[in-house]
Amino acid sequence: MRKEIKILWLDDVQPGEFSLITRRRKVEDILNEKGYKAHFTTMSNFDDAYRMLCTKERFDFFISDYNLDRDKTGLEYLKKIRDKNGYKQFVILYSNNEISEIKNKIIEYLNETSIDLFSNFTFFSLTRNEENEFRRAIDVILCRWDELNALRGLYMSENAELEHMLRERLEHKDNVKYSELIAQCRRDKVRPEDRRKKRSMFNNWFRLAEERNALAHVEEQYSSEEGYFLVGTGYDEKPFLLSEKYLDTYRKKLIEDVEEIRTFLNGIALKKK
Repeated sequence: MRKEIKILWLDDVQPGEFSLITRRRKVEDILNEKGYKAHFTTMSNFDDAYRMLCTKERFDFFISDYNLDRDKTGLEYLKKIRDKNGYKQFVILYSNNEISEIKNKIIEYLNETSIDLFSNFTFFSLTRNEENEFRRAIDVILCRWDELNALRGLYMSENAELEHMLRERLEHKDNVKYSELIAQCRRDKVRPEDRRKKRSMFNNWFRLAEERNALAHVEEQYSSEEGYFLVGTGYDEKPFLLSEKYLDTYRKKLIEDVEEIRTFLNGIALKKK
């Protein structure tokens, strides 16, 4: 699973400037607390940062000073980020100005460009508690990744419950594979005249069992089309992709399929002891 967070940081002070070192250390400490290792690429001018965007290097999120060199702002940098390599990652902008001084400028700029007003970014004033502001922003950034892994856990736990219910109703055949038990259930617990109606449910059930097996071992990858996604490689057939782009769709389908199967299993009487 993800251990290193790659961050592209743009600030027009020199990389050795104490203020930048202090801020970078704060972000590093926040990520360390959450079990991640921060890897920084620091740029001190707009053009160098833009050239880095044009490389094949991937970044997990971006941090930038609002006021940059040669009258450029972090908003122009945000626009370049959105235009390059399909980047939709979170962007953190900070400023020495009071928040009221930059708020209207930011809203005006977003309205004038094609950037969504609710695009993944935040901005704050360094006159506030900057450590708290960085922490709040990082919590938002990591939320989607945590949600992706939580969905993986849901696949595992829901299948575990279905398997337990199934083994109870088939008298605890612990030496038989889950998929074989599903086949036996279809054969022994569904009347021949009802099998056609249950075909879709059982097909979904077999698929869920395969996906559970696949997600036992995962690799994290990224593409501009899918965003971050998990590739389940825990079984020999084609890998199962769990993408952040379709999180809600995956979750809805999983819940619907599991509920149908659980209702079916609840209709099978347990053997009296």
